[in-house]
This record gives sequence, C-alpha cells and structure tokens, in this order.
Amino acid sequence: MLKHIIVIVFIILITGCAGSMTRIADSEKTIHVTNEIPGRTQQQILESTKQWMEKHFTAQPDPIAFADQNAGLMSGNGQIDYPCSWADCVTKGNWQVSFSMRIDAQDGVIKTSFRNIQLYSPESGPDRGMNSPVWAKRDMDAIRPKLLELNRKLIQFLSE
Repeated sequence: MLKHIIVIVFIILITGCAGSMTRIADSEKTIHVTNEIPGRTQQQILESTKQWMEKHFTAQPDPIAFADQNAGLMSGNGQIDYPCSWADCVTKGNWQVSFSMRIDAQDGVIKTSFRNIQLYSPESGPDRGMNSPVWAKRDMDAIRPKLLELNRKLIQFLSE
C-alpha cells in the first residue's frame, strides 16, 4: 500500500512540474493593451507617460529608451520583482523581471505593449546571475497580471 502511495505522489509531482514547464509561443511573450484616454491629445499622453516612466522605472542612466513625439511613440525599460508564490519563492524569491514598455499614442488612445520580458536572478544563489527570456507558461502566467497592473496604474495616472 505504501508503495502505491509513493508512486501516486511521484506521478502527481512529475505531472505538475511538467505542466509548469510548458513552453509558450513567441506570440504569447508580448502583452498588448489598448485604452481610451478621452480628452487627452497625443502630446499630452506622451508627456504624462514620460513623467510616469521617469518616476516608476529605475533603468540607468535613463528609463526612456526611445521617444518620437511626431510619430507618437515611446519606449521605456522597467523592472519588477518576480511575483513568486508558494514553492516558487524558494528558488525565485529574489528574482527580477525586466521588460520594455512601448507606447503608441494617438489623440484619446494609448496602446501599450510589454516586450523583451526577461527573468534575472541576482549574483548569489544557485542560478548565479542568470538572465534569460521568459519561456515557461507558468512564469508568464505569474508575470502577466503584474504588468497589466502596471498598465492600469499608468492609465489611472493619465486619467487624473
């Protein structure tokens, strides 16, 4: 009886781990969001977004990687803590998620894309400074809500 329980537990663990390591398609590695910002011009949206990025993004030397006011485009580099839970916190509790946030602004509309999403582990620990693109469904499922929350905060700021 004990053998059967051990075998069942082993199968459950293997199945659970295999499911968490499912690779995501390249198309799932970018998050796109479109929001309306009534009464705001393209220039107002870009200027306010620039202020918001400078306040909330910590990339050095400048969080703004690219800006073209005439085309209504802007790109910034950001970083958030990896949103670990349960057992993930043992191995990924001090990891960071870096990303590019691209803004395409038009009068009354902002299109946000989160791209180049990377996982970074610090110099200490078993992964010693690993930096790699997100490839596992489980990681993307954990990161997506945090990036969407970041977008909600931007939209709230733009709507004030």
